[in-house]
Amino acid sequence: MSINQRQHIRFSLDIPAIIYTKFGEKQETKLQQISIGGCFTGWEENIYTGDEFRMEIELPNGNYLPLQCRALYRFDHTGIGVRFVDVCEFEQELISKIIAHRLEMEGVPLQLDAFMPPPTFISDDPGPRITEIREKRDSILEKIMSADSVV
Repeated sequence: MSINQRQHIRFSLDIPAIIYTKFGEKQETKLQQISIGGCFTGWEENIYTGDEFRMEIELPNGNYLPLQCRALYRFDHTGIGVRFVDVCEFEQELISKIIAHRLEMEGVPLQLDAFMPPPTFISDDPGPRITEIREKRDSILEKIMSADSVV
């Protein structure tokens, strides 16, 4: 998924979680990236694109937040992109608290709102592009260099 398609800010944090596969297997994992809409988790051998499964993420108070998930994409031997399915606003607020707690534990002094839309790349900026500026500069230089002006 491109950054311009994302609906929520993604945080690169190592957050422990537990996955329960459709076969009932329980596996510990680390969430490498997380937003209030989904996450990127470590490699899971028995989860494929489209599979639904349950994930539990530890809350700051020691309880666990159970989430229904769907695997959106799978990078072999790297990890799985996950969307939280039917997540309500209360669950999103709890995910936001997990993110804030982890940022605080890691000493990151940012107070970001996980509900804010993510920033986009410069391609969405209507201003002049670097290539346009470069082309204009090259055109001016070419005129100067090829002009038969008398000095």
